[in-house]
Amino acid sequence: MKKIIGKKINLRSVNIKDVPSIYEHVKDPRITRYLLIKQPYTMKMARDFVRKTQTDDKKKKAWHFGIEDKQSKKIIGMISLRSWSHEHRHAEVGYWLGLKYHRQGIMSEALKLVLDFAFKKLKLVRVQAGVMKPNIASAQLLKKAGFKYEGCSRKHFFNNGRWQDDLRFAILIQEYLKKRSA
Repeated sequence: MKKIIGKKINLRSVNIKDVPSIYEHVKDPRITRYLLIKQPYTMKMARDFVRKTQTDDKKKKAWHFGIEDKQSKKIIGMISLRSWSHEHRHAEVGYWLGLKYHRQGIMSEALKLVLDFAFKKLKLVRVQAGVMKPNIASAQLLKKAGFKYEGCSRKHFFNNGRWQDDLRFAILIQEYLKKRSA
């Protein structure tokens, strides 16, 4: 089991015991409105998700971390590095956080921890992210972390009955190092 220790949160592998907590957060359509997760979300979908993260992690196809509240030890969100290329040394970060944990600096900390892991442990040179255009908070989070806006893929997703643009962001190793030393 992998674990990264933070100040407010820890990042760790998820397991079958985390299914109820994941389900409780993801069943809320306000969490998934900018994610490609179908509603209504079910316990079976949460179980399947946990199994997929375990398989991906084992095969080193992706790195999935549950965002664990230090006090309750419950999973309150997820952050993942996927579309990982060992050869080209890049990956894409994706994340979600339970609604009652928004605006507390938790996702900023989770993103910082996962970027440290990506650039120091995995030796990546690039981490990218996509944001559905209406998700202003996510775009601001990425910019605050040092990501640069790279462009827009118009009408990239059909989500919740509407076409959504995909805003593309990335941070390079040299930008990460500069941000960390500032």
